[in-house]
Amino acid sequence: MTTIDFVILWVDGNDPDWQRDFRQARRTENEDASEIRYRDWRNLHYWFRGVERFAPWVRKIHFITWGHLPAWLRVLHPKLHIVNHADFIPSEYLPTFNSNAIELNIHRIEGLAEHFVLFNDDTFLCRPTAPEEFFRNGLPCDMARLSIVQPSSVAHIVYNDLELINREHVKKEAIRRHPGKWFSPRYGIGNLLKTTLLLPWSTFPGILDTHMPQPYRRELFIQAWERWGGALDATSRHRTRNLADVSHWLIRYDMLVRGEFAPRAMGDCRLMTIADDTLPTICSDIRNRRYRMVCLNDSERISDFEQQSRCLCDAFEHILPGKSGFENESIRTDGTTHIGRHSAL
Repeated sequence: MTTIDFVILWVDGNDPDWQRDFRQARRTENEDASEIRYRDWRNLHYWFRGVERFAPWVRKIHFITWGHLPAWLRVLHPKLHIVNHADFIPSEYLPTFNSNAIELNIHRIEGLAEHFVLFNDDTFLCRPTAPEEFFRNGLPCDMARLSIVQPSSVAHIVYNDLELINREHVKKEAIRRHPGKWFSPRYGIGNLLKTTLLLPWSTFPGILDTHMPQPYRRELFIQAWERWGGALDATSRHRTRNLADVSHWLIRYDMLVRGEFAPRAMGDCRLMTIADDTLPTICSDIRNRRYRMVCLNDSERISDFEQQSRCLCDAFEHILPGKSGFENESIRTDGTTHIGRHSAL
């Protein structure tokens, strides 16, 4: 069986030390640095419970942190590797508050397996998940589906990724080389129809981003730095998200266009945006374990954050009661502690 690691990025946006440094970075750089991106919903312990219960086969969890840790986290768990930014990101790129910079350098993590799954801290497992959901025959499982880039706060970054993809690949030839991967029956008729309707475009107008836990091969990141080193270096030097950034989706798009993946249906996954009017449905779907994996996208359409946070945690508690082995026995789940930001545990 393929050895698989998980990598998760986490930040405590409530930490006053982090807030101070983050605001200093925002003063020196313009860009997409909204604090809402870093709001802590106090549900990270459910991520660990989900992994322990639904993916017990994972070899190692690489937990990337700016320099703080949840007070409840059992740091000596044998499957847990605490990774400070300075442990793997070159010094010329530090300090960084740019998730794109962090993600583009994750292949440098010491001891990272060749096959790993990249999680954000808003992506959760809600049902038993086999390794084959992420890798088959050594290939990352994914869905290649053409799309139109939707207006959003990250659309400019997506366009930057697509520009590099379209410079290197001819869309018609790429799809012709791997028709079974672009038109796999696993995707369902709706997705196949959308790809078909976009075939007349001479370039890739967009590739669907599911915002789910993303499986990768470490070698793909090494190759990306060899091919697009200038763009990746420039992004890594931006302390906060920048209009000129590229993202790890560049590596994913290239993987899909080259056909270096195994087709996967995504009907058991769902991106859900948290808002006053959507939260009841989100909580119901979590309680009923309607989806195997969910991404809970934050938004500004929340009138009472404390109440909404409790409702969301109650839903997770329903399916993941009891502490996991990653949690200390006697510490609450809403505290934070600090570790040295320039050395690993």
